[in-house]
Amino acid sequence: MRPRFSASRSLVARRAALAVLAAAFATLGTLALAGCAGEKSAPKVRVTWVAGRLEPAFDPDGPLDPTRAALERLLSRGLLEQDSSGHIRYAAAERFSLSADRLTLTFTLRPDLAYVDGTPCTSRDFALALEAGLARRDHGSRRWLLQAVRGVDAVRLGRPLPPLGIATPTPHTLVLQLARPDPLLPRKLTLPGVATAWKDRSPRLAWGDARGLGPYRVARDESGRRLILTHAARGVMARLLAGPDSIDVRFLIGTPRVRTALRQAQADLVWPLPPGLLSEPLWPGYRVEERDAAPARRLLLVFRADVPPLTKLPARHALAHALNRSDLVEALGRGAVPVEPWLDGAPAFEYPRLDASEVSDWLARGDLGRSFHVTLAYDADGAGAELARSLQGSWSRLNLYAELKPLRGEAALNEALGGQSQALLVEAQPLMPGAAAELASLVMPIRGPAVGSFRTGWRTREFDPWISGSASAGPLDAGAAQGRLQEELVALPLLRLPWRWVARGAAAPPGFDPKFGPELAHWVASQPQTR
Repeated sequence: MRPRFSASRSLVARRAALAVLAAAFATLGTLALAGCAGEKSAPKVRVTWVAGRLEPAFDPDGPLDPTRAALERLLSRGLLEQDSSGHIRYAAAERFSLSADRLTLTFTLRPDLAYVDGTPCTSRDFALALEAGLARRDHGSRRWLLQAVRGVDAVRLGRPLPPLGIATPTPHTLVLQLARPDPLLPRKLTLPGVATAWKDRSPRLAWGDARGLGPYRVARDESGRRLILTHAARGVMARLLAGPDSIDVRFLIGTPRVRTALRQAQADLVWPLPPGLLSEPLWPGYRVEERDAAPARRLLLVFRADVPPLTKLPARHALAHALNRSDLVEALGRGAVPVEPWLDGAPAFEYPRLDASEVSDWLARGDLGRSFHVTLAYDADGAGAELARSLQGSWSRLNLYAELKPLRGEAALNEALGGQSQALLVEAQPLMPGAAAELASLVMPIRGPAVGSFRTGWRTREFDPWISGSASAGPLDAGAAQGRLQEELVALPLLRLPWRWVARGAAAPPGFDPKFGPELAHWVASQPQTR
């Protein structure tokens, strides 16, 4: 016969176990409810960014383009970054050191650095980023930026890269050996593409296939029309920046389509602005933001010195004396723009005056007849489109004729760098601050393509010591250099272009960087968007 207390104790034990389980389930339920409440207290933030132009092609080694740079800065990071105040901060690099002789720069990468798909990112990926743009045939920006790195001055188009001072002794260590000190090199490495890692950086790769370091990834790619970016779930870089949970990027061509998006309240941000958008009042609920760019952005009228008849100096002078800058500025609806220096440290730039007798005199000097014809190319989605016809009319009144050539997207970039149009209207911003960087974009290298995003065709050796960053070069005489630009007239700075965008009135403004414009990764709207 079994003792009675055994059954009693067994019953008590079972009841105790059931009580423990009930408490556990109650705790889990409380946590679940708390999680739901947390989600409600921190709703998702979605931002719709309307870009008033064609979708730029994925090309991290291409000429610097503001829209493409904005996308790249959302999808991947470089070794270093420059914040909106101009200070350099670490990004993919955890730290760097400079040797006592200032000729060795050593970077240590963050531990567990990985792309948004989980693939490890190593120092070799950054070495490939530095090397990838050196052999470009369309532009020489990477060679100019990295000219202090050992071996870069021996790079020749169409030949394999020479031995370079770029080494990766460990998967987390990158070493740059310099031929001469370059105190600006860390700042140069902050530019998009220069030291930005991508799992695959093949040109013409679709944005949906691009894998960077975050903080965003492409969740949806509607080729040429729309990109939806969401916070990356993996990688160290995904935790570095706070911003919207998702960014809906829509590419709309032409002012009417963008106005429709504003009228239907389908945009939180419009940038870049299509031509003529601000010529009429905005739809209620939207406001215009404007900030100065640094380095200064300008609308340039470029006279190519390597395309006839503008190979003749008199032809360039005739065109310059046949335009009225005041009329062109008014065509943009900006009012009077004060005359200012073009190169930092120079006096005010002297614009050629509108003078029919000067035009006739220069035509005679150049044996150009009573008139001649040029082609004027410009970005149909840029500021130049707003005054191309005014410029054409100004020239035609003095028997100088221009065929207008509006282009979009890659076609506009290709024409600005490699085409045969005699004249260009371009939105220009030097790669770095200072007069030497401005000159580098205006003076063609003795060998190789232009530095920057357009070509003047003007070659001269007189500025080599400053453009090349030679240690033996003394201070640049900015006034004398600007005087040479006034004599040669390979370009005319028509007016400054601040960064301008349209934002929804109920939302907090996006972050802003003087070099790059609106910073979407630093934008947290004041209220969630639900579209």
